Amino acid sequence: MTMIHSLRWRFTDPLHRRFVAERLAALKAALQREITQGTSERSLRLATWNLMHFGNGGGYRRTPESMLYIAEIIDHFDLVTVQEVNRDLTALDTLVNDHLGTDWDYLVTDAAGGTSREGGPGNHERLAFLYRRGKVHFARETGEIVLPEGQEIAAPGADGVTRHVQFARTPFTVAFRAGWLKFKLCTVHIFYGDAREGSPEMAQRRAEIAQIARFLADRQADEARAAVRRAREDGWVRPEDAGRDANYILLGDFNIVSPAHETMQALEAAGFTVPTALHTTNLGNDHHYDQIAVKAAHPGFAVRNSGVFDMLGHVYRDEDAAFYVDHLKPERIAVDGDGNLRPRDRQVDYFRRYYRRHQMSDHKLLWCEIAIDYADAYLAEIAGA
Repeated sequence: MTMIHSLRWRFTDPLHRRFVAERLAALKAALQREITQGTSERSLRLATWNLMHFGNGGGYRRTPESMLYIAEIIDHFDLVTVQEVNRDLTALDTLVNDHLGTDWDYLVTDAAGGTSREGGPGNHERLAFLYRRGKVHFARETGEIVLPEGQEIAAPGADGVTRHVQFARTPFTVAFRAGWLKFKLCTVHIFYGDAREGSPEMAQRRAEIAQIARFLADRQADEARAAVRRAREDGWVRPEDAGRDANYILLGDFNIVSPAHETMQALEAAGFTVPTALHTTNLGNDHHYDQIAVKAAHPGFAVRNSGVFDMLGHVYRDEDAAFYVDHLKPERIAVDGDGNLRPRDRQVDYFRRYYRRHQMSDHKLLWCEIAIDYADAYLAEIAGA
């Protein structure tokens, strides 16, 4: 349950206050209809969302209105990974402390390197894990993925010289438990660069995806073998059961072009399955940038449902442009970068093409429902034996 009391004191314009209340109510109804009604409380509602420069200043600074909407969306899930969190954590702290409340906690990585101009392609980004305390338990294990020598990313340069580097933005893993399910969750924001086929940057993008998938697949296999070996030493009746906790979920912004593209093939080649592969997540509905991939060891592991939540179908809609242009009149919409007043038609165009995606995101949220209650199968197995 989100904290929405700021509507009373933060929104001094009565018309704006009423407008936000109506949009927030519509958003709640849509999330209830599309997410919670079709999923079970005995499942984990897992999501990944690239929040587009979340925490940056300037045109990307979120208003109190958009923070209410973002919090409401996240609160309809149990565990959400967020990409493109800025090195300034003020916005993330505000989102959790002032809007999601004490039911929620988060983990966040250190900031990556700077922009290409500054000597690094990481854009000062962080990765974040937001989780509902009552449903998800942090198992106190975290780690950055640093590739061993000889397994680094092949990054062909414009000068024709191939360099071997680490990830542009270091992937991060966290161990969690929800219900019966123990799992390692790894989130990524894969290198983008030049999107043209055959470009050096596209080759680097594919290489990053292939290396993280291969690295985690090898680690999962090693972890399962070690657990079984220890169980045999300890005299378990069924030592093979010890390997069931080696469940890996790899998710985030992979910048995958399509299910048939080499970038998707790189993800699946290591044995990860992608139950959400058919969902497009960019606003243009023509790319499959975000993915949730799994490599599970528990026989009860099951992805029951999945989908994409299109936030701009409910807030900052096309038909809302007139309210922002004619009544609210944010300076970012009304005035261009040179300080000139935009004509009304260009203000409407700016709202639809830029303002609303800067307030929300240029990515839709991707989610799935994972079974976490295996009690019925467990009891049936024992009774049958």
